[in-house]
Amino acid sequence: MENYKEYFLAGTIYTSSDDGLTAYFAYVSGEHIGLAIAEVEALLNQLFIEPELTWFGRLARIIMPYNPADFLLERAALIQYAGTILHEFDSIDDITQGFSDDEWMAHITKQDDFAVKTLCIDKDNDLDMRLQIERNLGAHIVRATGADVNLRNPSVQILVLIMSEGIIICKSNTSKLRMLLRGREPGKKEFFHPSMMNSSLARVMCNLAGVRIGDIVLDPFCGGGGILCEASHIGASVIGVDLNWKLLIGARINLSNISAHYSLVQGDTQHLPINSVNRIVTDPPYGRASSTRGNIAIKLVESLLEVADSILQSKGECMCLCYDSEMKLSQIIQDVGLTVARQHSMRVHSGLVRDIVTVSI
Repeated sequence: MENYKEYFLAGTIYTSSDDGLTAYFAYVSGEHIGLAIAEVEALLNQLFIEPELTWFGRLARIIMPYNPADFLLERAALIQYAGTILHEFDSIDDITQGFSDDEWMAHITKQDDFAVKTLCIDKDNDLDMRLQIERNLGAHIVRATGADVNLRNPSVQILVLIMSEGIIICKSNTSKLRMLLRGREPGKKEFFHPSMMNSSLARVMCNLAGVRIGDIVLDPFCGGGGILCEASHIGASVIGVDLNWKLLIGARINLSNISAHYSLVQGDTQHLPINSVNRIVTDPPYGRASSTRGNIAIKLVESLLEVADSILQSKGECMCLCYDSEMKLSQIIQDVGLTVARQHSMRVHSGLVRDIVTVSI
């Protein structure tokens, strides 16, 4: 926890006009918007103060006394951009008139280079209008600051969000994690098995379960270690349990390239040899590709759920599972006396819908 406190204090921003509160933003990707929103909200729950959060489609407007953008970009799989809201205007005509040269120089120096990018949030994507805004605002910033334009790799990115309600000008950063996650997909790991979860979804599940640096995270159906790898990248110590010895050997190969803080156990979830962890994140066996089917798979999950409360030292939303919707796991969770906190469906293909659920302990 202390690591987070130091991290955020370094990015604190206060203004005299709003009693220490500043507006920030996050813009999520469009492939699974509901899941992306849940991921942002789960990460914001890890902060030391509850922010004022408003959603406009894929755009989160966040008001709080310190900057969460770097933390969100470092942790979230489904955020594309995040940063500070510099100004909000009612119309396009106000963009170059309502922001003084001194204000621009506070954010962009002559030694910087910059680019202006536009996004249409909830209205038609008018390319001509966007290009005009980028040209006009870019020229205005050059005159005000003397900085150079760099469209390929700018040190400062100005993002203009075009909405029905008006225009928001932001100082923005682009996610680097999303590219890293693509480089960590199962087929690119040293050990690969077709049952392994993709890195982006594994990261989202870890975030939904509230995984933090220093946590002990259990995956009782770990397979080749896809989920454990992402928990390790976050900074957790991980424990994996699986019956398949060959998959455990593969998990060891993958984890040894990331961290030394892992334990792998060949065991049965019906007799789980673990008694104390902070989080459980797992993808139980199911479906046509699984060697465990039907009632057997349900019994394994029931066994896990029945002991979850006793082995989880953290409370709240600290358990996340992904499963075939046909398993009806939400009902199983309720039948053993636990509470479903969030549930999101994700279509993999016409024959498979996966549900991601968090359990509140």
